[in-house]
Amino acid sequence: MKSILGRGVAWLAHPVIAAPIFVGALLALHHFDTRWAFVPFLVTIMAALTSVLFLLSRRLVFSAYVAVTIVVLIGAMSEAKFQLKGFSLHVFDLAFTGLDASALQFLAGSYFHLLAAGLAALAAVSVFFVILFKGDRVIRSPWWLKTGVTGAAVGAAIIAYPHRPGEPSYTHYISGYNASSFFVSLGDLHLPFGQITLVDVVEAAPAKGRMTNDVACGDMTARPDVFFVLSESHTDPANFPQVAIPDATSKVFQSDDGKVHPMYVETFGGGTWVTNFSVMTGLSGSDFGWQSPYVTQMMESRVRASFPELLARCGYRTVAIMPMDFSFVNEGAFLKSLGFLDVIDYQAMAPKDHFVRDRFYFDVAEKLIREHRRTDSRPLFLALQTMFPHGPYDRSLVDEAELPPEPRYAADAEANEYLRRIAVSKRDFQAFLKEREAVPGGSGSVVLEYGDHQATATKSYLPQGENGLNIFADLHSLAYRTYFSVHGYGRTIDMKPLSLPMDVGFLSASLIEAAGLPTSPMFRSLAELRDACGGRYHECRDRDKVDAHLKQRSDAGLLRLY
Repeated sequence: MKSILGRGVAWLAHPVIAAPIFVGALLALHHFDTRWAFVPFLVTIMAALTSVLFLLSRRLVFSAYVAVTIVVLIGAMSEAKFQLKGFSLHVFDLAFTGLDASALQFLAGSYFHLLAAGLAALAAVSVFFVILFKGDRVIRSPWWLKTGVTGAAVGAAIIAYPHRPGEPSYTHYISGYNASSFFVSLGDLHLPFGQITLVDVVEAAPAKGRMTNDVACGDMTARPDVFFVLSESHTDPANFPQVAIPDATSKVFQSDDGKVHPMYVETFGGGTWVTNFSVMTGLSGSDFGWQSPYVTQMMESRVRASFPELLARCGYRTVAIMPMDFSFVNEGAFLKSLGFLDVIDYQAMAPKDHFVRDRFYFDVAEKLIREHRRTDSRPLFLALQTMFPHGPYDRSLVDEAELPPEPRYAADAEANEYLRRIAVSKRDFQAFLKEREAVPGGSGSVVLEYGDHQATATKSYLPQGENGLNIFADLHSLAYRTYFSVHGYGRTIDMKPLSLPMDVGFLSASLIEAAGLPTSPMFRSLAELRDACGGRYHECRDRDKVDAHLKQRSDAGLLRLY
């Protein structure tokens, strides 16, 4: 038996066999990382892993094959995460996502076929490596030699990383460099766990002016009900000339002025909570660098003077409806810390699954609105998240009685399914608007709807970056362009503050101006920053103004980063 295993190992070690396998691994890594510049770095990573494994096992062929497999598998896992959340794999995922039971349950339920295939492949690979370990011969060499080779390989990996001076830390993770992201993220382990990266920016900013935590509630007898609708995975289909969408659906993207207003978010394909974070807090997720996907965990109870807190201080009842579990990415607890008095989650609503039509959530909202207006004299702020257009798109969720399969909206099957879900979702939203028009409430109603990120289903329709640049590295590329719409019922909306294409962090401050809602020094400062920066937040051309604003919030105790 040993002789058979030995011959098998020798066969795997032969250059005729090993060379094509290695080349195939490099091609896979290039596919996951998109740029050849990172492949030499990944080769040194494989060499470092091989040397570490050899140091422990004293089996060279086994160590080399395991190292190559680990790097390729990590690249595949990062690719999967990037497709789902728009952010590549980071070492801190082991603590944040890896310990989030509700997130893991959702991913397992939504992508069970991928999970099953991955586990089956992992089991087969594990069996193969057990056999390879037993068949490989032990090579004895001095410990100092093996240790020196390991140190040299690790040093080579550090040197080989193609770092670009001045490149923001988040760029690597939003650019789709999926094979290398996990290994690059190991450099973040020097930070104490939980330290906010934005601290350095705020500390370096000069103190300019003073901010207080006052509120200006306005006429307490004329406060409208306020409704935020976060439209999951929505974007304006007009951005993609490759698809067709009925005029009736396109019109639902428009505000009261008959225009579609563009907005730029900071995540693609997933990471809804990052967009919601910016809307509610008036902060940029990208300002947190590689910590952007974890802001709901890291910033709980660290943000004051948020939009829900502002309205709560002015006598509003504040309620959030979220289609996920309260514990999902810690969003429920985070929203409570911002000033939401009630958070109604997946468990409380008990839908049949996560992919019910949006009208399910609107029906929950309608019941709450009727009951509130019957029993409570306070104005209502209700923030509702939808879910129906969320991926995956490999199965049809649209009832053909509701929407016939023809005509097709897109040639690509997944894009077509996505757009069909969008069409149905817009019908449900339109029904919600008709209810607000029919019963606006004593002081009227204001409805803000916004798309939180684009879907992976239309990724192939995005143009390539200019001059070879990755489109995901540009926060103002089409990949991050969504929209918002504003509607007033029994309430006049001044669309001027909303006319500028803006980053998501300015949305609430702009609505406050447009609808005459309660305000505060913090939101007035945000509106001034929006105008000074031409609607750009993280990438403001006069970045000192952004840093000064953050410094003021920190000094006033409204942004706790320590």
